[in-house]
Amino acid sequence: MGGQKQSRAGQGYSIETITVAGMTIKEYVSSNGIVFAVAWRGTGAPDLPRLFGSYFDEYRDGLTALQNRKPRIRKPLVLKTAHLVVERAGHSRSMWGRAFIPALLPATISPDDIQ
Repeated sequence: MGGQKQSRAGQGYSIETITVAGMTIKEYVSSNGIVFAVAWRGTGAPDLPRLFGSYFDEYRDGLTALQNRKPRIRKPLVLKTAHLVVERAGHSRSMWGRAFIPALLPATISPDDIQ
């Protein structure tokens, strides 16, 4: 993705922060090198296929199922699939979101810590 990178250690995980083109993306990485969560905030949407990796198809399928339900109400997206939780919201020039894999969260972090 390029951009400026910073790293910060947590208990049993690290947070890799990438700042690029008006967006800040955080990757939460376990001590064994597995990304278990991502969060973003900025002027647009990040490259979700790249961020979600092998989980992107599950996200896309879940999103399609949500969009086909009626009525559609404009509010933040909360998507929970078999393996993934995604929350995203915002409007043009101010987007935010986060995604995590509950089964991979270290015991030292809660979903509320991912932001």
